[in-house]
Amino acid sequence: MNKKKRINLLSGLKEFEIEFLENEEMSAYSSIKIGGLTDLIIFPKNETELISVINLLKANLCGYYIIGRGTNTLFKAARIYLPVISFKKFDSSLSENKKNGSEIVLEAGAGIPLSKILNYAIKNNMGGCEFFYGIPGTAGGAVRMNAGSKESVIGNIIYAVEIITDKGVKYIIGNNDLKFSYRSLEIGGIKCDYFITKVYLKLYGSSASKIKENIEVFKKRKLSQPLGEFSLGCIFKNPSGVSAGKVIEEIGFKGFSIGGVSVSEKHANFIVNKGGAKPDDIVSLIKNIQEKALSHRGIKLNTEIKII
Repeated sequence: MNKKKRINLLSGLKEFEIEFLENEEMSAYSSIKIGGLTDLIIFPKNETELISVINLLKANLCGYYIIGRGTNTLFKAARIYLPVISFKKFDSSLSENKKNGSEIVLEAGAGIPLSKILNYAIKNNMGGCEFFYGIPGTAGGAVRMNAGSKESVIGNIIYAVEIITDKGVKYIIGNNDLKFSYRSLEIGGIKCDYFITKVYLKLYGSSASKIKENIEVFKKRKLSQPLGEFSLGCIFKNPSGVSAGKVIEEIGFKGFSIGGVSVSEKHANFIVNKGGAKPDDIVSLIKNIQEKALSHRGIKLNTEIKII
């Protein structure tokens, strides 16, 4: 971003009173606590501010990156020159939109963490999202990557989403036009980039005992994951018919370290920051794992995380 564009963009952000920071350490915005500096990070709090940001970037012919709470984002660059739009402070409202018999539709701002949705559901005896337990990140980010477990994914309980395109146009998209697949979402008729601003979840009335019973399944599974350590969650997508963690363990990488990062001893599809890790450490470790999986097992491991 050249000096003139930068001045114009900052002037516009100040005029619209949109929060931003300059020369910010991106390690603070990633759950693995790794990252270089960004020239500019912007924090829209609602749809109006987001549309203003989109228009300012468009007016200055400026590209950008989008992040949620950084729970699956690796910032590998020593410096990020394009603006970063963060949903960390975006709308995190939650309300009941409508009821139809036992079905309940929850309306959630894209910035709300899944953990808060689950806590609300537990408190109000709503079932259907118990698999949110232990999944970090926001509602918007979870929908964008169709987050979930082997029992269920968020795409299964989506009633509709609201989006704003990179042209500043708002749409409400019903589930018939949402094409969910493994860790992916395509929206029918939308060919441009877009921002998810609101999520509508289909839940159902349940009992406290049944919800607790369902959550216990996920609690036990999470015991095998390094939840108390700095990580990005699962690094690789599971290849067809096999667990990525099992492949990584079989090729000898469980516990393997490069610099300040290490493949978790608890779960081989997690890479953890043991302290002082640099972006190059995790990039090298990912590359080494991919090369050996391909040469020794003929398996191509694709990353699940977002790399900037």
